[in-house]
Amino acid sequence: MESPDAVSEGELEVMYFTSLSEFMNYLDNQVKTLEDNVNLIEKNIAQLEPRLAGFQSLLGVIKKLVGRENILLTPAIEITGLKIVIDPNPIDEYDTLKESLDAMKDKLTVLRKVRELIRVLVTTAKLDVPVLVQMRAGVPVKVLIGVSR
Repeated sequence: MESPDAVSEGELEVMYFTSLSEFMNYLDNQVKTLEDNVNLIEKNIAQLEPRLAGFQSLLGVIKKLVGRENILLTPAIEITGLKIVIDPNPIDEYDTLKESLDAMKDKLTVLRKVRELIRVLVTTAKLDVPVLVQMRAGVPVKVLIGVSR
């Protein structure tokens, strides 16, 4: 099986596959990898939740004692758009994991739907022609079937 060639430009990426079957195998691998990562992050969040609850309780007490709602606990440094947090508190860690988990679950839902559509095409069309796939952030947005290479 030939490995797909990728050409990137901005947010969009173009990938070539030798056939719809190869594209479906690629989608199967992407879904499996994403499922594994989602499971890992869910475990990390579950392990973090007791620390988070304790930290939030302590933070509530500190806010009452100080008399202020907004207390900067973890300084973040931003360099060329990259936010760097040194020694993050449990809230920072939880928020980052939860935001990423939600985005990954959304992507997984879309990839599963695309994979099922491609599976139907593979089983019914039985085409063995090259495929060009345009992707945005790793999600297929356009499939051209029978392209020249």
